[in-house]
Amino acid sequence: MKSLTDVQLISSYLEGNREAFNGLINRYSQSLYKFTYYLVNNKEEAHDIVQESFIKVWKNIKKFDQTKSFKTWIFTITERTAIDFLRKRKNISFSSMDNDESENNFAQSVPDKEPMQDEIFERNENIELVNEVLNMIPIDLKVIMILRHGEEMTFEEIAKVVDKPVNTVKSQYRRTLFTLKEHINSRMHRNSQ
Repeated sequence: MKSLTDVQLISSYLEGNREAFNGLINRYSQSLYKFTYYLVNNKEEAHDIVQESFIKVWKNIKKFDQTKSFKTWIFTITERTAIDFLRKRKNISFSSMDNDESENNFAQSVPDKEPMQDEIFERNENIELVNEVLNMIPIDLKVIMILRHGEEMTFEEIAKVVDKPVNTVKSQYRRTLFTLKEHINSRMHRNSQ
């Protein structure tokens, strides 16, 4: 089953091979769990969200367009399931940088010059600090960061998952890197005093 592509597994499942769906579960459960855990910071809740996501995939697999990427489709379902869960858990601000008119003042204030280096993820030795700062950003930006660094998705794949234009995803990614770097530098400076 491991050598079969996602489309081959889906076709096999739709033709009556129930084990083929287990192949999809085995292929994606660990990465979906990791992605979800970073979003909700709770093992049991992450497990429940992944389980609910697989149920949604199972119920809707006949509707899946096999010319598209199954990976982005399943991550889209999981991302939306996690966000729905978080909204139910508590009324959190999904864009705490927005003002009353739903305009993002922060996004307008940061210059969009050139892509930022991924140095906060590659060079920072204090992973706990990175995770702590990552938990401070709005969930929609956190999703982008986790998909980019945790799942190594391309910006095009991320754009499909979060249903945003690619340039918006790239811009939000760069600005979020800038924000994270500023928070980390500030924390490290305070800790060294």
